[in-house]
Formats: sequence, structure tokens, C-alpha cells
Amino acid sequence: MEERYFKINSDNIKHNKFSLARSESAHFINSLRGKTNDMICLLDGCGRAYKSKITSINEDLVSGVIQEEMLNYGESRFDINLVIGMIKGSRMDMIIEKATELGVKSIQPIMFDRCIKKKINIDRAQRIIESAAKQSGRSFFPKILPVSKLNNWISENTVNINILYHINGSDFLKDVLINDKKSYNVIIGPEGDFSDSELNTLDKIKPITINLGPRRLRSETSAIVGLANLNQILNYKNG
Repeated sequence: MEERYFKINSDNIKHNKFSLARSESAHFINSLRGKTNDMICLLDGCGRAYKSKITSINEDLVSGVIQEEMLNYGESRFDINLVIGMIKGSRMDMIIEKATELGVKSIQPIMFDRCIKKKINIDRAQRIIESAAKQSGRSFFPKILPVSKLNNWISENTVNINILYHINGSDFLKDVLINDKKSYNVIIGPEGDFSDSELNTLDKIKPITINLGPRRLRSETSAIVGLANLNQILNYKNG
């Protein structure tokens, strides 16, 4: 049977017993037609999952018992952070959703020179993240960070391996195999590409710069393909 995932707040767990929030209870009762004795998986968003059994359905409140706690359920051994230019319209929502499914630990929107969109609705983004995390079975819900300027982000980021996807890239993703780092930044430009000054600034952090092919890709396409490729090679590295 396919696993069914629900968000759980740690305050709703006491002595191996739990109660779902009303919104999650409504989903279980009305959308899934859940019943007593059904098995579900609870996700706390902080790296813990709980294999659980429903023992009570009281009108609009669902509760049960926890049978097993699982740490880092559905998570990679690596920290992958997406650093991406602000994109207008629903495509930013899609990036947030797919980046969550692909296992990122955080999403850092950057206001590049050629970005048109200047703000992001953090609450909306967090709802998208939670929905995608439940769909994909992740126990950790990625952080959506406030919009930052490129120079500010660089000044605060000095540890991770930086992977820049750009049409002028000449490095290879296998180059990440030569180090023992556990944290990676995947950097994706805005709709209008990086400016020359931004490329010069990025060059200072000595990124692994990778070309995804001869065609100019949309930012969301680059993000999805880039993250998927990185996941694959990291799994190969530690397979």
C-alpha cells in the first residue's frame, strides 16, 4: 500500500500518542476516506518521521499511536542548497515545489541585476514546501530564505562547494567527486541571465561552472536538471 504522509507538530505528540491538526484530520477523513487502524507516516519537518496507527476518529479530529520513530527519513546525506534568481509568475512556485521534491535543504532567492520580480510571499512558499515534502515523503522541510543581494549572500557563504550552471560553463559535474564536502550550493541565474559584473563577482568564489547543453534553458529547467544531476552523481559517489 502506498505510504500516506501527514505533517505533525511536535506539540501534538505525547507519550507515543499523537493527534493530527484539524486540516490534516480533514484531509485524512474527507479526501482519503481514512479509517481506524489505518497506517500513516507523520513528518515533523525537522528530520523525524513516525510510522503510526490511527486509533480514533472523533468527528473532525484524528488521533493514534506511534509505532516507530525514523530519523532523516527520505533525506540525503548531503546538504544541497538552491541559490536562484527571482522569477516572475507561477514559475517560482514550480521551482520551490520541485526543489523540495529533489531534496534541497534551503532555497535562497537572489535579486540579480536583471530580475523583474522583487518580492516573494514567504508564507505561500512555505505552504508549497510543506505540500511537496508530504507528497515526496521528506521528514525535513526546506527553509525558504528572505530575498538577498548577490554580494550579501557571498559574504555569508564561505564553506560550501559552489556549482554554477551557465551556458558558458566548461567544468564537469564529476569534479564534485574530488572533494569530501557534504554541503553544496547550486547557483541558477535569473530569466535575463547574469550580468557581466555578476559573473565576475561569482568568479571570486571559484565555482564549478557547468554547461547543461547548447540550448538556452529557462531558469526553472536549469534548476530541475541541475539538482537531479547532482543528486545522481552524489549517490554514485557514495553508492
